[in-house]
Amino acid sequence: MKTQKLLIFTLSLFCIMGCEKKQSDLQVEVYETSASGNKIEKLTEFQANDESIALNILPEQEFQTITGFGGAFTESSAYLLNKLSKENRKRIIDAYFSKDGANYSLTRTHMNSCDFSVSNYSYTPIEGDKDLEHFSIEEDKDDLIPFIKEAM
Repeated sequence: MKTQKLLIFTLSLFCIMGCEKKQSDLQVEVYETSASGNKIEKLTEFQANDESIALNILPEQEFQTITGFGGAFTESSAYLLNKLSKENRKRIIDAYFSKDGANYSLTRTHMNSCDFSVSNYSYTPIEGDKDLEHFSIEEDKDDLIPFIKEAM
């Protein structure tokens, strides 16, 4: 699937470049990441083809739907945002979440601490607490939860 997308992208580039009337010395490098394990491997072998290629774009034909775009709420970003003035914090949140900004519609956050946390903690700090008697989100009340609420 990724190889097909890369091939379509590459063919699209060649078609667009072919729309010029003048000959250019443009050189293209193609890289591939594949399910077989190749990670950003430069492709060097291509079969030369002097024939014209026709590419039909059908915008009315859809193959997938997009649910939305977004990012992550992390403790570190919330902590740093809280260090800003109210005006600057609002500008940043609006840049991501407002209709005039990136208009994020999907987000995620971590449960417990993660690699973007200020410290290490657990919502269930007592091992074996299957009834969650000691469950607490206290660590997130100062920064992360207010950040999420403000973005909503």
